[in-house]
Amino acid sequence: MNGPHARNQSWVEALLGLKERLQEPILWFPFPALIAFGLVIILRGHLLTGLNPRLGARVDVIQYDAKNLPDGGIWLGVFQDGKQVLVVTSDRRRFTWPIDSQNMKDVEPLVTYLKNRVKKEAYSTAIKLESNLTRTTAVLAVDQKLKYIHLRPVIYALAEARIAKYGFETRVLKH
Repeated sequence: MNGPHARNQSWVEALLGLKERLQEPILWFPFPALIAFGLVIILRGHLLTGLNPRLGARVDVIQYDAKNLPDGGIWLGVFQDGKQVLVVTSDRRRFTWPIDSQNMKDVEPLVTYLKNRVKKEAYSTAIKLESNLTRTTAVLAVDQKLKYIHLRPVIYALAEARIAKYGFETRVLKH
């Protein structure tokens, strides 16, 4: 049976086999795409929150013609949120107190956080047997709308935590 009829018969058998395979529902096909999509969402969520500590802090710093310096170890964003002074840290911790507060007890949670952060940095430095002053340098990103009286509790908290070196973040002008 070598002829056109045999070739047609093999084509018919191949088409019938294909038809049988296509009639069976394949329910697993969206799962690899869903798994990949889920992994991308998880990875993106971890990267976006870990990339820049300044995300989420509504701080409008001043523009200044200066050179770039290495980042400090402790970043604090300070701005006004309604009738509160809000401090956001690089690890997304938030501290608030009333804007007209004269009581330094309102700043105690920030002082405790800063003391623990300095202690952790000092321990890390001792374990690594290296000296790095920028690890315990505080960088304050202060909103332009705040006055010095609103910043005094933050400077008090730095002094209580024995952070002697701090600076103010500015937006560097591009020439």
